[in-house]
Amino acid sequence: MPVERVGQQETEKARLGALKSGSAVAWRELLACYGPRLLRYATRMVGARATAEEILQDSLVTVYRTIARFDGRCSLKSWLYRAVHNRAIDELRRRKRYVDVGDDPERDYFNAAGHWQHECPGWDGMAAKRLDDKRLLIQVRDQLDRLPHSHREILLMKEVDGLDPADICAALEITPGNFRLRLHRARAALRAAVVRE
Repeated sequence: MPVERVGQQETEKARLGALKSGSAVAWRELLACYGPRLLRYATRMVGARATAEEILQDSLVTVYRTIARFDGRCSLKSWLYRAVHNRAIDELRRRKRYVDVGDDPERDYFNAAGHWQHECPGWDGMAAKRLDDKRLLIQVRDQLDRLPHSHREILLMKEVDGLDPADICAALEITPGNFRLRLHRARAALRAAVVRE
């Protein structure tokens, strides 16, 4: 096993011990390390930042209350993502619908008076390319939000949050083979949706 991986495992064991003992410093470090990523994930899952903040808070309270039962079969990061994932799914089921969150291009480019937000650069090749890239990104985000939940969750974890496949498998409680299949299908569905637009 690589030395770096062993060091990470020892660090995680020490962090877990401190969390189980109720160390306020360890909990603050955990929140600083994972809080922003978990909030982004929850926001993309449910579509509203205020709801995502509630989900994250509820998830962290649950984690705090149940940390003593954490047995280490997966990484702490995977366990945190699983807690947020489960709470987000509960919220989506409660609503019985998926939320579509899209960027508003008019708000991004123009101010309230209808003028350009920023000085318009010259229309050389780079400006046009940046505009096309931004439009494509908006389109990808829009189509990502419209994908079925099973596709969206795996793309968010892998492509947006950059989680390792092992962490995703642990968080979603799936096998590595199932992970690869779901990721392939999700990428294909997103590609097809963007091409259709």
